[in-house]
Amino acid sequence: MSLDIASFSLARGRSNTSEILTCETSSAGEAKRDTISPALAFEMEMLVEGRMSDRRTFLIQGVLVLSGISAGTFTPLEAAMNVRGRRDFLTAVSPAAMATAGTIPQDPVVGFGWEIVNINNNGADVFFEVRDTMILNTINVDVSFMITSAPAQAGFAEILCDGGVSRGAKPTFNTSPAAYLNLPPSANFGELTPHNPNKLNIGLGGVVQDLFFNVILKTWVPGDGTGGYTSRQVYAQPSLALNKGDYLMFHMDHAGVGGDVEMQAVLQYTLV
Repeated sequence: MSLDIASFSLARGRSNTSEILTCETSSAGEAKRDTISPALAFEMEMLVEGRMSDRRTFLIQGVLVLSGISAGTFTPLEAAMNVRGRRDFLTAVSPAAMATAGTIPQDPVVGFGWEIVNINNNGADVFFEVRDTMILNTINVDVSFMITSAPAQAGFAEILCDGGVSRGAKPTFNTSPAAYLNLPPSANFGELTPHNPNKLNIGLGGVVQDLFFNVILKTWVPGDGTGGYTSRQVYAQPSLALNKGDYLMFHMDHAGVGGDVEMQAVLQYTLV
């Protein structure tokens, strides 16, 4: 009996005396049905499983090569932590240098990412210029935090993540360690006013203009660090009017147990 491993499939049944397994093969276009013993079936399953294992190993290695991580030997975890290599790869394949080679699609998108690997009760910002008048239709932002070592003691961690617009000029930032965005109060809304009959300890922010993304991450980090991470993904449709010379700015700041925080964003817009 000749069996083709590539097209091998098992159908388990019961006879009156023992378990049997059947497979179907094809020879010169003629279908045949064979009965094989459980022992032979076990050996064939092991062979198939071995090939699957080899394929998984190949796929893992292939992902590392296709991701541009070719210098040295990395485990998958080490490759994921190779921040500089990942950033260099994304810069290398950025279509910005090729923008003049073709036309802009009708529904263009842009994306970017940034990471703070040692945030610890402070913050930072990034920004870039808007070079054409447009409507920012949608945003898809992923933010995540993780500890990078076991904490000295258990405690909380929280990360504030913002996105805003600086109109007509490069942005300025708060001089505190958190480096908050400087956004003007809204002329269209009044002040945020609490109702606090129970004398709770409330912290208030201002009602500010052109803040289109605003997320807080909070997590508890136990003494052994288990579960010391948190993340959030936000999809929104701000339909935000942007003029040439405006700037988009993004912010992350932190309090509590330190670690690594990252933001990845995709923006879809329409030129007007």
